Amino acid sequence: MTRGSKRASMIHRYCVILNVVLFFVIINAHAQQQTEDSEHASHHPEAANGPIVAASTDSPALASQVKGQPGNANAMMGPGMAKGMDKMMEKMGAPKPKDLYPTLMRMQSTTPEQRDSILGKASARMQQGSEQLTTGFESLARAAAVDDYTQMQVAVETVKEGIAHFDSGLAAKRAIQDGQEPRRVALTWFKSQMNLLPSSPVNDSSTLFGMTPFHTAVMLVLLIFTVVMVYVYGFKMRRAAALLEELRSTETASASAPTKHTSLNEIPTNAPVGTDAVLIPATAQALSSTTMSPRKGVYSGSMQVTGIFHETHDVKTFRLASADGQVIPFSFEPGQFVTFTLTIDGVEKPVKRSYTIASSPTEQYYFEVTIKREEFGVVSRHMHDVVNVGDTLSIKAPGGKFYFNGQDASSVVLISGGVGITPMMSAVRYLTTTCWDGDIYFLFCTRTSNDFIFEQELKYLQARHPRLKVLVSMTQADGTSWMGPQGRFSSALINEFVPDIALKTAHICGPPAMMDATKDILSELGMPEANIKTEAFGGASPKKTATKTEVAPNTPANNTRQVRFSLSNAQAQAGTDETVLDVADGLDVDIENSCRAGSCGSCKVKLLRGDVDMEVDDGLEPEDRVSGYILACQAIPKTDVEVEA
Repeated sequence: MTRGSKRASMIHRYCVILNVVLFFVIINAHAQQQTEDSEHASHHPEAANGPIVAASTDSPALASQVKGQPGNANAMMGPGMAKGMDKMMEKMGAPKPKDLYPTLMRMQSTTPEQRDSILGKASARMQQGSEQLTTGFESLARAAAVDDYTQMQVAVETVKEGIAHFDSGLAAKRAIQDGQEPRRVALTWFKSQMNLLPSSPVNDSSTLFGMTPFHTAVMLVLLIFTVVMVYVYGFKMRRAAALLEELRSTETASASAPTKHTSLNEIPTNAPVGTDAVLIPATAQALSSTTMSPRKGVYSGSMQVTGIFHETHDVKTFRLASADGQVIPFSFEPGQFVTFTLTIDGVEKPVKRSYTIASSPTEQYYFEVTIKREEFGVVSRHMHDVVNVGDTLSIKAPGGKFYFNGQDASSVVLISGGVGITPMMSAVRYLTTTCWDGDIYFLFCTRTSNDFIFEQELKYLQARHPRLKVLVSMTQADGTSWMGPQGRFSSALINEFVPDIALKTAHICGPPAMMDATKDILSELGMPEANIKTEAFGGASPKKTATKTEVAPNTPANNTRQVRFSLSNAQAQAGTDETVLDVADGLDVDIENSCRAGSCGSCKVKLLRGDVDMEVDDGLEPEDRVSGYILACQAIPKTDVEVEA
């Protein structure tokens, strides 16, 4: 607690004490200013114009001294009548009287000795009340300092008792010195205890809005105290609002939104995979391109594994995020991939491998890849067996052109097999999260229900979004509880599930054989080849882009070609069917690579001299081909060549 907050706490406690004291003073001052009302005066005319005496206690010594003195009230009011009066007053609600006021009730006048004795006892009572007030206030201050509410209540009772003692002595002393009749003093006390005294006249010139100057001063103090408290509260609220606004501005400056959509281009026929995701209630409009700017481009750096989830017996999802908890430093389209650079025990050089981002681009604080453990897969076994939550991995993202974001389309057909479901899940998660108004036909083929990745999430999304239609088929469903379609997708099954399929666009991802068969089916159903987009995982499906020419007359007999790397000043012979990347690996020439299937484009290098043959060149843009770039993982030298690496 700061010094300022301690001072504010002490001021608050003393203000509470002041309000309690003022409350009791107001009550007693108000009682002293009341006069008899006309109705009660008609019953007790002899009590009119009597002084106001508050309830009090009295000592037996004072009563015994007054009792039995000459001139007392026994001549006119016997003991029985006095006792009857006492009992009547108790039944009417007055506290049980002490000896002082019953004694005064029996007296019509006092002798000088009785008068002096009563004045002495009254002074002693005032002294006693003063001491109780001092004790009560000190106890109240101590209790308020430690928030001891029980002791506060005890202290307040002590203060009230002190006020009663002091007030009773003062009233008796004033009445005797003013020469008032003792019985009138007693009657006034009884009426004050039973709230029978009339209110002050409304037209009293000493009042303001029915309040005396004293009351007005007290109300003014309370009003000032209230204004100060309201001001302090308002100041604190303004300060808190300013701090929140500052935090919000900082967060907005560092935050970003999903990628800016572009029209669909020709999609390559190869790229890797992996995924999982979580639905988020956001819209594409809410993720503005203004906050997107800090995340544009390709990011290379480290990300931390924050979660690992088991999807099936051999499939895991890995969630990665920024170590500082901020938004991930790149944006991506649904279906693009991330390239990992991993240092693996037993492998001399770092290994690079690409996996599709399966989470939705609307998830700005993490991304996920879903990886199947392959028995002979060096990277997949490392990810499953070695990587743990908290580990830091080196990545490069995003990459690839196989994506669908809903732009320029009113429907889409997503077909996948096995782990090829991952880019499709990224698209489905994104389209459903942003409430895309097109129809989504999701077809998935796997072996058994034990291999059904994202089964529960697909059921949830299908139930939540009527435009999402899901068809799942099992190829090894015999002996299982699967009741749906069985076998690989057929022309009849696809045509029945997707209406007007010839007018739609299809995206396919899975093993090469499955993709080739599906492409043939779609072509038979009338879908233009330009509307069929594919991405392979595992080995790439060969696609000739050039026809090998005859071997040049000056070709060496061993059919080898010289490959020179200009920047590294290294060269070596390329064997039969060896690629430029194979030769670079043998010379420890660093050429960045990932998929080694011609899809990702990361191994792009410039050909300075010679000629090469490439079976797959989907990773090259048209302008790359014009500028003389080749894919090192696909380029097989036809002549001696020189590349910029």
